[in-house]
Amino acid sequence: MHKRLWSRIIFVAIIIWLAGPALRSVPAQAIEPIAYTIRVPAPETHFAEVEVVVPAGRRASIEMMMAVWTPGFYRVEDYAGRVQNLSARTPDGKPLQVEQPRKNRWRIQTSGAPRVIVSYRLLCNGRSVTTNWVGEDFGVFNGAAAFITLAERAGRPHDVRLELPAQWKQTITGLDPSPDRRPNHFRAKDFDTLADSPIVAGNLSVREFEVAGSKHYLVDAGQHGQWDGQRAAHDLERIVRETHRFWGFLPFKKYVFLNVFRQGGGGLEHSNSTLLTSSPRMTAPTYTWLAFVSHEYFHAFNVKRLRPIELGPFDYERPPETSGLWISEGLTSYFGELIVSRAGLGTAEDYLSRLSSHIEQLQTSPGRLVQTLEQASLNVWTASGASGVGQDKNSSVSYYIKGAVVGFLLDAKIQRATGGRKSLGDVMRLAYKRYSKERGFTAEEFRRTTEEVAGRDLKEWFRKSLASTEELDYREALDWFGLRFAAPNGQEAGATWKLEMREDASLAQKSRRRNWLGQAAR
Repeated sequence: MHKRLWSRIIFVAIIIWLAGPALRSVPAQAIEPIAYTIRVPAPETHFAEVEVVVPAGRRASIEMMMAVWTPGFYRVEDYAGRVQNLSARTPDGKPLQVEQPRKNRWRIQTSGAPRVIVSYRLLCNGRSVTTNWVGEDFGVFNGAAAFITLAERAGRPHDVRLELPAQWKQTITGLDPSPDRRPNHFRAKDFDTLADSPIVAGNLSVREFEVAGSKHYLVDAGQHGQWDGQRAAHDLERIVRETHRFWGFLPFKKYVFLNVFRQGGGGLEHSNSTLLTSSPRMTAPTYTWLAFVSHEYFHAFNVKRLRPIELGPFDYERPPETSGLWISEGLTSYFGELIVSRAGLGTAEDYLSRLSSHIEQLQTSPGRLVQTLEQASLNVWTASGASGVGQDKNSSVSYYIKGAVVGFLLDAKIQRATGGRKSLGDVMRLAYKRYSKERGFTAEEFRRTTEEVAGRDLKEWFRKSLASTEELDYREALDWFGLRFAAPNGQEAGATWKLEMREDASLAQKSRRRNWLGQAAR
Protein backbone atom coordinates (compact mmCIF):
# COMPACT_ATOMS: atom_id res chain seq x y z
CA MET A 1 0.00 0.00 0.00
CA HIS A 2 2.79 2.42 0.87
CA LYS A 3 4.51 1.57 -2.41
CA ARG A 4 1.35 2.40 -4.38
CA LEU A 5 0.97 5.70 -2.48
CA TRP A 6 4.55 6.72 -3.15
CA SER A 7 4.20 5.73 -6.78
CA ARG A 8 1.18 8.01 -7.11
CA ILE A 9 2.98 10.88 -5.38
CA ILE A 10 5.99 10.51 -7.68
CA PHE A 11 3.72 10.28 -10.73
CA VAL A 12 1.83 13.47 -9.76
CA ALA A 13 5.11 15.27 -9.01
CA ILE A 14 6.45 14.39 -12.45
CA ILE A 15 3.26 15.64 -14.12
CA ILE A 16 3.39 18.94 -12.18
CA TRP A 17 7.08 19.37 -13.03
CA LEU A 18 6.45 18.77 -16.74
CA ALA A 19 3.44 21.08 -16.81
CA GLY A 20 4.95 23.64 -14.45
CA PRO A 21 5.35 26.58 -16.88
CA ALA A 22 1.83 26.13 -18.21
CA LEU A 23 0.33 25.87 -14.75
CA ARG A 24 2.18 28.95 -13.56
CA SER A 25 0.85 30.97 -16.49
CA VAL A 26 -2.79 30.17 -15.83
CA PRO A 27 -3.43 32.57 -12.93
CA ALA A 28 -2.06 35.61 -14.81
CA GLN A 29 -4.07 34.74 -17.92
CA ALA A 30 -7.17 33.95 -15.90
CA ILE A 31 -7.35 37.39 -14.25
CA GLU A 32 -10.22 39.13 -15.99
CA PRO A 33 -9.37 42.67 -17.12
CA ILE A 34 -11.09 45.83 -16.04
CA ALA A 35 -12.49 47.36 -19.23
CA TYR A 36 -12.99 51.11 -19.72
CA THR A 37 -14.88 52.89 -22.46
CA ILE A 38 -14.32 56.63 -22.82
CA ARG A 39 -16.86 58.68 -24.75
CA VAL A 40 -16.68 62.40 -25.54
CA PRO A 41 -20.15 63.36 -26.77
CA ALA A 42 -19.58 67.13 -26.53
CA PRO A 43 -15.85 68.07 -26.47
CA GLU A 44 -16.55 71.77 -26.05
CA THR A 45 -17.97 71.09 -22.56
CA HIS A 46 -14.63 69.61 -21.31
CA PHE A 47 -16.37 66.46 -20.07
CA ALA A 48 -15.80 62.79 -20.83
CA GLU A 49 -18.15 59.92 -20.01
CA VAL A 50 -16.44 56.82 -18.61
CA GLU A 51 -17.99 53.37 -18.35
CA VAL A 52 -16.12 50.59 -16.55
CA VAL A 53 -16.85 46.86 -16.59
CA VAL A 54 -15.41 45.60 -13.30
CA PRO A 55 -14.95 41.89 -12.43
CA ALA A 56 -16.60 41.36 -9.05
CA GLY A 57 -16.17 37.61 -8.65
CA ARG A 58 -19.62 37.40 -7.01
CA ARG A 59 -18.25 39.04 -3.88
CA ALA A 60 -20.85 40.83 -1.78
CA SER A 61 -19.05 44.14 -2.25
CA ILE A 62 -16.04 45.58 -4.05
CA GLU A 63 -14.03 48.68 -3.30
CA MET A 64 -12.83 51.03 -6.01
CA MET A 65 -10.14 53.68 -5.62
CA MET A 66 -8.62 56.62 -7.41
CA ALA A 67 -4.98 57.67 -7.12
CA VAL A 68 -4.03 60.81 -5.21
CA TRP A 69 -0.72 61.38 -7.03
CA THR A 70 1.03 60.56 -10.27
CA PRO A 71 4.51 58.95 -10.21
CA GLY A 72 7.14 61.47 -11.29
CA PHE A 73 5.06 64.44 -10.11
CA TYR A 74 5.58 64.90 -6.39
CA ARG A 75 2.38 66.62 -5.31
CA VAL A 76 -0.88 65.31 -3.84
CA GLU A 77 -3.76 66.07 -6.22
CA ASP A 78 -7.53 65.89 -6.00
CA TYR A 79 -8.32 63.69 -8.98
CA ALA A 80 -11.42 62.31 -7.29
CA GLY A 81 -12.81 65.84 -7.06
CA ARG A 82 -13.26 65.81 -10.87
CA VAL A 83 -15.40 62.67 -10.81
CA GLN A 84 -19.13 63.38 -11.01
CA ASN A 85 -22.33 61.33 -10.94
CA LEU A 86 -20.70 57.99 -10.19
CA SER A 87 -23.17 55.11 -10.26
CA ALA A 88 -23.10 51.33 -10.53
CA ARG A 89 -25.38 48.67 -11.96
CA THR A 90 -25.44 45.00 -12.85
CA PRO A 91 -25.00 43.97 -16.52
CA ASP A 92 -28.81 43.58 -16.78
CA GLY A 93 -29.35 47.14 -15.55
CA LYS A 94 -30.16 46.69 -11.86
CA PRO A 95 -28.95 49.73 -9.84
CA LEU A 96 -26.43 48.98 -7.11
CA GLN A 97 -25.78 50.80 -3.85
CA VAL A 98 -22.63 52.94 -3.82
CA GLU A 99 -21.01 54.35 -0.68
CA GLN A 100 -18.03 56.70 -0.50
CA PRO A 101 -16.05 55.87 2.68
CA ARG A 102 -13.20 58.18 1.62
CA LYS A 103 -12.91 60.98 -0.90
CA ASN A 104 -11.03 58.76 -3.35
CA ARG A 105 -12.79 55.44 -2.58
CA TRP A 106 -16.15 53.95 -3.53
CA ARG A 107 -17.69 50.79 -2.06
CA ILE A 108 -20.22 48.99 -4.26
CA GLN A 109 -22.73 46.40 -3.04
CA THR A 110 -22.73 43.91 -5.93
CA SER A 111 -25.77 41.73 -5.11
CA GLY A 112 -23.50 38.80 -5.95
CA ALA A 113 -23.07 39.76 -9.60
CA PRO A 114 -19.97 38.40 -11.41
CA ARG A 115 -19.39 41.85 -12.91
CA VAL A 116 -20.61 45.36 -12.23
CA ILE A 117 -20.73 48.35 -14.53
CA VAL A 118 -19.54 51.65 -13.07
CA SER A 119 -20.29 54.92 -14.84
CA TYR A 120 -19.02 58.41 -14.09
CA ARG A 121 -18.64 61.81 -15.65
CA LEU A 122 -15.09 63.18 -15.71
CA LEU A 123 -14.30 66.89 -15.79
CA CYS A 124 -11.35 67.31 -18.17
CA ASN A 125 -10.29 70.96 -18.04
CA GLY A 126 -6.77 70.60 -16.59
CA ARG A 127 -3.69 71.86 -18.42
CA SER A 128 -1.16 70.07 -16.23
CA VAL A 129 0.78 67.05 -17.48
CA THR A 130 -0.91 65.03 -14.72
CA THR A 131 -4.54 66.01 -15.36
CA ASN A 132 -7.07 65.43 -18.14
CA TRP A 133 -8.09 67.75 -20.96
CA VAL A 134 -10.93 67.60 -23.46
CA GLY A 135 -11.38 70.32 -26.07
CA GLU A 136 -12.77 70.65 -29.55
CA ASP A 137 -9.57 69.58 -31.35
CA PHE A 138 -7.89 67.13 -28.95
CA GLY A 139 -8.02 65.31 -25.62
CA VAL A 140 -5.42 64.18 -23.07
CA PHE A 141 -6.12 61.37 -20.60
CA ASN A 142 -3.69 60.60 -17.77
CA GLY A 143 -4.09 57.21 -16.11
CA ALA A 144 -4.00 58.20 -12.45
CA ALA A 145 -6.36 61.13 -13.04
CA ALA A 146 -8.81 59.36 -15.35
CA PHE A 147 -9.33 55.77 -14.21
CA ILE A 148 -10.96 54.38 -11.11
CA THR A 149 -9.68 50.87 -10.36
CA LEU A 150 -10.16 48.04 -7.89
CA ALA A 151 -8.42 48.53 -4.55
CA GLU A 152 -6.32 45.39 -4.85
CA ARG A 153 -2.73 44.22 -5.33
CA ALA A 154 -3.32 41.81 -8.22
CA GLY A 155 -1.54 42.43 -11.50
CA ARG A 156 -4.83 42.75 -13.33
CA PRO A 157 -4.96 43.82 -17.01
CA HIS A 158 -6.78 47.06 -17.82
CA ASP A 159 -8.37 47.63 -21.26
CA VAL A 160 -9.19 51.09 -22.58
CA ARG A 161 -11.40 51.82 -25.58
CA LEU A 162 -12.05 55.33 -26.86
CA GLU A 163 -15.10 56.32 -28.90
CA LEU A 164 -13.86 59.44 -30.67
CA PRO A 165 -16.01 62.42 -31.62
CA ALA A 166 -16.28 62.96 -35.37
CA GLN A 167 -13.67 65.73 -35.47
CA TRP A 168 -10.97 63.64 -33.74
CA LYS A 169 -9.10 61.41 -36.17
CA GLN A 170 -6.76 59.20 -34.13
CA THR A 171 -5.41 58.12 -30.75
CA ILE A 172 -1.77 57.58 -29.75
CA THR A 173 -0.26 56.27 -26.53
CA GLY A 174 2.62 54.18 -25.26
CA LEU A 175 0.17 51.41 -24.40
CA ASP A 176 0.09 48.18 -26.37
CA PRO A 177 -2.85 47.52 -28.69
CA SER A 178 -5.65 45.43 -27.26
CA PRO A 179 -5.64 41.72 -28.26
CA ASP A 180 -8.57 42.42 -30.60
CA ARG A 181 -6.34 44.93 -32.52
CA ARG A 182 -9.25 47.30 -33.05
CA PRO A 183 -8.57 51.02 -33.53
CA ASN A 184 -8.46 53.16 -30.37
CA HIS A 185 -8.44 50.05 -28.16
CA PHE A 186 -5.49 49.41 -25.84
CA ARG A 187 -4.38 47.07 -23.07
CA ALA A 188 -2.23 47.72 -19.99
CA LYS A 189 -0.85 44.64 -18.27
CA ASP A 190 -1.62 46.20 -14.86
CA PHE A 191 -2.65 49.48 -13.26
CA ASP A 192 0.97 50.64 -12.95
CA THR A 193 1.26 50.48 -16.73
CA LEU A 194 -2.07 52.27 -17.20
CA ALA A 195 -1.09 55.05 -14.81
CA ASP A 196 2.23 55.38 -16.65
CA SER A 197 0.79 55.73 -20.16
CA PRO A 198 -0.94 59.00 -21.08
CA ILE A 199 -3.30 58.91 -24.06
CA VAL A 200 -3.63 61.73 -26.59
CA ALA A 201 -6.45 61.80 -29.13
CA GLY A 202 -7.50 64.30 -31.78
CA ASN A 203 -6.09 65.75 -34.97
CA LEU A 204 -2.47 64.71 -34.59
CA SER A 205 0.66 65.17 -36.64
CA VAL A 206 2.91 62.11 -36.37
CA ARG A 207 6.53 61.66 -37.45
CA GLU A 208 8.51 58.46 -37.00
CA PHE A 209 12.17 57.53 -36.80
CA GLU A 210 14.06 54.45 -35.68
CA VAL A 211 17.19 54.11 -33.54
CA ALA A 212 18.78 50.77 -32.59
CA GLY A 213 15.64 48.86 -33.53
CA SER A 214 13.39 51.10 -31.43
CA LYS A 215 10.65 53.06 -33.18
CA HIS A 216 10.16 56.61 -31.95
CA TYR A 217 7.17 58.82 -32.66
CA LEU A 218 6.90 62.60 -32.37
CA VAL A 219 3.20 63.33 -31.93
CA ASP A 220 2.18 67.00 -32.17
CA ALA A 221 -1.26 67.97 -30.87
CA GLY A 222 -3.07 71.23 -30.25
CA GLN A 223 -1.99 74.56 -31.76
CA HIS A 224 0.97 73.33 -33.82
CA GLY A 225 0.19 74.85 -37.23
CA GLN A 226 3.38 76.96 -37.34
CA TRP A 227 5.61 74.29 -35.82
CA ASP A 228 8.46 72.75 -37.83
CA GLY A 229 7.77 69.18 -36.79
CA GLN A 230 10.12 67.72 -39.37
CA ARG A 231 13.09 69.61 -37.96
CA ALA A 232 12.04 68.71 -34.42
CA ALA A 233 11.92 65.01 -35.29
CA HIS A 234 15.39 65.26 -36.87
CA ASP A 235 16.83 66.94 -33.75
CA LEU A 236 15.14 64.42 -31.45
CA GLU A 237 16.65 61.57 -33.44
CA ARG A 238 20.11 63.01 -32.73
CA ILE A 239 19.28 63.21 -29.02
CA VAL A 240 18.03 59.61 -29.02
CA ARG A 241 21.19 58.42 -30.78
CA GLU A 242 23.37 60.25 -28.27
CA THR A 243 21.34 58.82 -25.36
CA HIS A 244 21.79 55.35 -26.87
CA ARG A 245 25.52 56.01 -27.08
CA PHE A 246 25.56 57.05 -23.41
CA TRP A 247 23.79 53.94 -22.08
CA GLY A 248 24.75 51.45 -24.79
CA PHE A 249 21.16 50.28 -25.36
CA LEU A 250 17.50 51.34 -25.46
CA PRO A 251 15.16 49.52 -23.05
CA PHE A 252 12.04 49.65 -25.24
CA LYS A 253 10.92 48.86 -28.78
CA LYS A 254 8.58 51.85 -28.95
CA TYR A 255 8.77 55.36 -27.52
CA VAL A 256 6.31 58.23 -27.97
CA PHE A 257 6.94 61.97 -27.57
CA LEU A 258 3.44 63.34 -26.89
CA ASN A 259 4.00 67.03 -27.68
CA VAL A 260 0.94 69.14 -26.81
CA PHE A 261 0.88 72.79 -27.86
CA ARG A 262 -1.20 74.72 -25.34
CA GLN A 263 -0.98 77.27 -22.58
CA GLY A 264 0.81 76.00 -19.47
CA GLY A 265 4.11 74.26 -19.04
CA GLY A 266 5.96 71.20 -17.87
CA GLY A 267 6.69 67.69 -18.98
CA LEU A 268 6.39 64.29 -17.35
CA GLU A 269 8.37 61.14 -17.93
CA HIS A 270 6.92 57.68 -18.49
CA SER A 271 8.45 54.27 -19.19
CA ASN A 272 8.09 54.48 -22.96
CA SER A 273 6.60 57.93 -23.52
CA THR A 274 6.65 61.49 -22.28
CA LEU A 275 3.90 64.10 -22.14
CA LEU A 276 5.24 67.54 -23.06
CA THR A 277 3.68 71.00 -22.95
CA SER A 278 4.98 73.33 -25.67
CA SER A 279 4.17 76.95 -26.39
CA PRO A 280 1.83 77.59 -29.34
CA ARG A 281 4.13 80.49 -30.24
CA MET A 282 7.04 78.17 -31.01
CA THR A 283 7.87 77.70 -34.67
CA ALA A 284 11.01 75.55 -34.38
CA PRO A 285 12.89 73.65 -31.65
CA THR A 286 15.08 75.90 -29.52
CA TYR A 287 18.07 74.88 -27.40
CA THR A 288 15.91 75.25 -24.30
CA TRP A 289 13.15 73.05 -25.74
CA LEU A 290 15.64 70.36 -26.78
CA ALA A 291 17.17 70.35 -23.27
CA PHE A 292 13.66 70.04 -21.83
CA VAL A 293 12.79 67.04 -24.02
CA SER A 294 16.22 65.44 -23.50
CA HIS A 295 15.61 65.62 -19.74
CA GLU A 296 12.33 63.72 -20.07
CA TYR A 297 13.85 61.12 -22.40
CA PHE A 298 16.79 60.49 -20.04
CA HIS A 299 14.18 59.82 -17.34
CA ALA A 300 13.17 56.66 -19.21
CA PHE A 301 16.42 55.26 -17.80
CA ASN A 302 17.01 57.33 -14.66
CA VAL A 303 13.94 57.06 -12.40
CA LYS A 304 11.65 54.93 -14.56
CA ARG A 305 14.08 52.00 -14.44
CA LEU A 306 16.96 53.09 -12.19
CA ARG A 307 15.36 54.57 -9.09
CA PRO A 308 15.72 55.17 -5.37
CA ILE A 309 14.35 52.22 -3.45
CA GLU A 310 11.46 54.26 -2.03
CA LEU A 311 10.00 55.02 -5.47
CA GLY A 312 8.33 51.68 -6.02
CA PRO A 313 6.33 49.57 -5.94
CA PHE A 314 3.86 52.44 -5.99
CA ASP A 315 1.14 53.05 -3.47
CA TYR A 316 -1.17 55.48 -5.24
CA GLU A 317 -2.80 56.58 -2.01
CA ARG A 318 0.38 57.12 0.07
CA PRO A 319 3.06 59.31 -1.53
CA PRO A 320 6.63 58.03 -0.98
CA GLU A 321 9.43 60.00 0.64
CA THR A 322 13.01 59.76 -0.59
CA SER A 323 16.21 61.74 -0.19
CA GLY A 324 17.28 60.74 -3.70
CA LEU A 325 15.49 63.21 -5.98
CA TRP A 326 18.80 64.99 -6.50
CA ILE A 327 19.77 61.84 -8.44
CA SER A 328 16.43 61.28 -10.16
CA GLU A 329 15.87 64.91 -11.17
CA GLY A 330 19.14 66.80 -10.64
CA LEU A 331 21.39 64.32 -12.42
CA THR A 332 18.77 63.92 -15.14
CA SER A 333 18.98 67.68 -15.75
CA TYR A 334 22.77 67.50 -15.81
CA PHE A 335 22.97 64.61 -18.27
CA GLY A 336 19.95 65.64 -20.33
CA GLU A 337 21.60 68.97 -21.10
CA LEU A 338 25.00 67.38 -21.70
CA ILE A 339 23.45 65.02 -24.24
CA VAL A 340 22.09 67.96 -26.25
CA SER A 341 25.63 69.38 -26.31
CA ARG A 342 27.19 66.05 -27.22
CA ALA A 343 24.68 65.64 -30.04
CA GLY A 344 25.98 68.88 -31.54
CA LEU A 345 22.66 70.70 -31.10
CA GLY A 346 24.12 74.03 -30.04
CA THR A 347 27.52 75.36 -29.13
CA ALA A 348 29.76 74.85 -26.12
CA GLU A 349 28.78 78.37 -25.07
CA ASP A 350 25.10 77.37 -25.18
CA TYR A 351 25.74 74.56 -22.73
CA LEU A 352 27.99 76.61 -20.44
CA SER A 353 25.38 79.36 -20.39
CA ARG A 354 22.75 76.90 -19.19
CA LEU A 355 25.05 75.43 -16.52
CA SER A 356 26.00 78.98 -15.47
CA SER A 357 22.31 79.78 -15.02
CA HIS A 358 21.94 76.83 -12.62
CA ILE A 359 24.97 77.93 -10.62
CA GLU A 360 23.77 81.52 -10.44
CA GLN A 361 20.28 80.49 -9.35
CA LEU A 362 21.81 78.36 -6.61
CA GLN A 363 24.39 80.86 -5.41
CA THR A 364 21.93 83.78 -5.29
CA SER A 365 19.28 81.74 -3.42
CA PRO A 366 19.34 82.34 0.37
CA GLY A 367 17.64 78.97 0.82
CA ARG A 368 20.89 77.16 -0.03
CA LEU A 369 22.12 78.13 3.45
CA VAL A 370 18.90 76.95 5.11
CA GLN A 371 17.92 73.63 3.50
CA THR A 372 20.13 70.71 2.51
CA LEU A 373 19.81 68.91 -0.82
CA GLU A 374 18.50 65.79 0.91
CA GLN A 375 15.92 67.83 2.84
CA ALA A 376 14.71 69.43 -0.39
CA SER A 377 13.87 65.94 -1.64
CA LEU A 378 12.35 64.62 1.57
CA ASN A 379 10.17 67.72 2.08
CA VAL A 380 8.84 67.99 -1.47
CA TRP A 381 5.33 66.80 -0.53
CA THR A 382 4.84 69.54 2.08
CA ALA A 383 6.73 72.35 0.34
CA SER A 384 5.16 75.27 -1.47
CA GLY A 385 5.18 75.16 -5.26
CA ALA A 386 4.62 72.14 -7.46
CA SER A 387 6.76 69.02 -7.45
CA GLY A 388 10.04 70.72 -6.57
CA VAL A 389 9.42 73.82 -8.68
CA GLY A 390 8.49 77.30 -7.46
CA GLN A 391 9.35 77.06 -3.77
CA ASP A 392 10.33 79.96 -1.55
CA LYS A 393 13.97 80.71 -2.42
CA ASN A 394 14.56 82.20 1.00
CA SER A 395 13.88 78.99 2.86
CA SER A 396 14.45 76.15 0.37
CA VAL A 397 16.76 74.90 -2.34
CA SER A 398 15.80 73.20 -5.62
CA TYR A 399 16.96 69.62 -6.08
CA TYR A 400 16.68 70.26 -9.83
CA ILE A 401 19.14 73.16 -9.70
CA LYS A 402 21.51 72.11 -6.93
CA GLY A 403 21.30 68.49 -8.07
CA ALA A 404 22.51 69.46 -11.55
CA VAL A 405 25.33 71.57 -10.11
CA VAL A 406 26.38 68.76 -7.76
CA GLY A 407 26.34 66.44 -10.79
CA PHE A 408 28.80 68.73 -12.57
CA LEU A 409 31.11 68.85 -9.55
CA LEU A 410 30.88 65.10 -8.93
CA ASP A 411 31.59 64.32 -12.58
CA ALA A 412 34.75 66.43 -12.48
CA LYS A 413 35.81 64.86 -9.18
CA ILE A 414 35.50 61.31 -10.53
CA GLN A 415 37.33 62.22 -13.72
CA ARG A 416 40.15 63.85 -11.77
CA ALA A 417 40.40 60.92 -9.33
CA THR A 418 40.73 58.43 -12.20
CA GLY A 419 42.93 60.50 -14.47
CA GLY A 420 40.06 60.88 -16.93
CA ARG A 421 39.47 57.14 -17.29
CA LYS A 422 36.08 57.18 -15.57
CA SER A 423 33.23 59.64 -15.15
CA LEU A 424 29.84 60.07 -13.53
CA GLY A 425 28.42 58.39 -16.63
CA ASP A 426 30.22 55.21 -15.60
CA VAL A 427 28.54 55.45 -12.20
CA MET A 428 25.10 55.67 -13.82
CA ARG A 429 25.75 52.69 -16.08
CA LEU A 430 27.07 50.54 -13.23
CA ALA A 431 24.16 51.54 -10.99
CA TYR A 432 21.73 50.68 -13.80
CA LYS A 433 23.31 47.26 -14.20
CA ARG A 434 22.98 46.54 -10.49
CA TYR A 435 19.79 48.27 -9.39
CA SER A 436 17.45 48.74 -12.37
CA LYS A 437 15.26 45.78 -11.48
CA GLU A 438 12.31 45.81 -9.10
CA ARG A 439 14.21 46.76 -5.96
CA GLY A 440 15.94 50.07 -6.68
CA PHE A 441 18.95 51.45 -4.76
CA THR A 442 19.51 52.97 -1.33
CA ALA A 443 21.37 56.23 -0.82
CA GLU A 444 24.31 54.32 0.62
CA GLU A 445 24.40 51.92 -2.34
CA PHE A 446 24.54 54.81 -4.78
CA ARG A 447 27.40 56.42 -2.82
CA ARG A 448 29.31 53.13 -2.66
CA THR A 449 28.87 52.63 -6.40
CA THR A 450 30.28 56.12 -6.95
CA GLU A 451 33.22 55.37 -4.67
CA GLU A 452 33.90 52.14 -6.52
CA VAL A 453 34.11 53.96 -9.85
CA ALA A 454 36.15 56.85 -8.40
CA GLY A 455 38.44 54.51 -6.48
CA ARG A 456 38.30 56.56 -3.30
CA ASP A 457 36.26 57.33 -0.19
CA LEU A 458 33.68 60.04 -0.87
CA LYS A 459 31.73 60.00 2.40
CA GLU A 460 32.83 63.49 3.40
CA TRP A 461 32.18 64.91 -0.07
CA PHE A 462 28.66 63.42 -0.10
CA ARG A 463 28.00 64.69 3.43
CA LYS A 464 29.03 68.22 2.56
CA SER A 465 27.19 68.31 -0.78
CA LEU A 466 23.97 66.52 0.20
CA ALA A 467 23.52 66.66 3.98
CA SER A 468 24.87 70.10 4.88
CA THR A 469 24.26 73.72 3.89
CA GLU A 470 27.96 74.41 3.43
CA GLU A 471 28.95 76.25 0.26
CA LEU A 472 29.99 74.14 -2.72
CA ASP A 473 33.59 74.32 -3.90
CA TYR A 474 33.92 74.92 -7.66
CA ARG A 475 37.70 75.15 -7.89
CA GLU A 476 38.45 71.51 -8.71
CA ALA A 477 35.88 71.32 -11.51
CA LEU A 478 36.93 74.64 -13.05
CA ASP A 479 40.56 73.62 -13.04
CA TRP A 480 39.86 70.19 -14.54
CA PHE A 481 37.93 71.56 -17.52
CA GLY A 482 39.89 74.79 -18.01
CA LEU A 483 36.99 77.05 -17.02
CA ARG A 484 36.57 80.16 -14.90
CA PHE A 485 33.86 82.48 -13.74
CA ALA A 486 33.85 85.53 -16.00
CA ALA A 487 34.92 88.98 -14.87
CA PRO A 488 33.05 92.03 -16.22
CA ASN A 489 35.16 94.91 -17.43
CA GLY A 490 37.06 96.51 -14.60
CA GLN A 491 36.23 93.78 -12.08
CA GLU A 492 38.29 90.95 -10.68
CA ALA A 493 37.98 87.40 -12.01
CA GLY A 494 35.19 85.46 -10.35
CA ALA A 495 32.89 88.45 -9.91
CA THR A 496 30.03 86.64 -11.66
CA TRP A 497 28.72 83.06 -11.88
CA LYS A 498 29.04 83.01 -15.66
CA LEU A 499 31.26 80.18 -16.84
CA GLU A 500 33.67 80.79 -19.67
CA MET A 501 36.50 78.83 -21.26
CA ARG A 502 39.95 80.02 -20.26
CA GLU A 503 42.01 81.34 -23.13
CA ASP A 504 45.13 80.11 -21.37
CA ALA A 505 43.78 76.58 -20.84
CA SER A 506 46.36 73.84 -21.33
CA LEU A 507 46.11 71.26 -24.10
CA ALA A 508 45.13 68.68 -21.47
CA GLN A 509 42.33 70.92 -20.15
CA LYS A 510 41.03 71.56 -23.67
CA SER A 511 41.09 67.84 -24.41
CA ARG A 512 39.13 67.06 -21.24
CA ARG A 513 36.62 69.78 -22.08
CA ARG A 514 36.09 68.36 -25.57
CA ASN A 515 35.53 64.88 -24.17
CA TRP A 516 33.05 66.31 -21.69
CA LEU A 517 31.03 68.51 -24.05
CA GLY A 518 31.27 66.29 -27.13
CA GLN A 519 30.45 67.57 -30.59
CA ALA A 520 29.56 71.10 -29.46
CA ALA A 521 33.15 71.67 -28.29
CA ARG A 522 34.81 70.41 -31.46
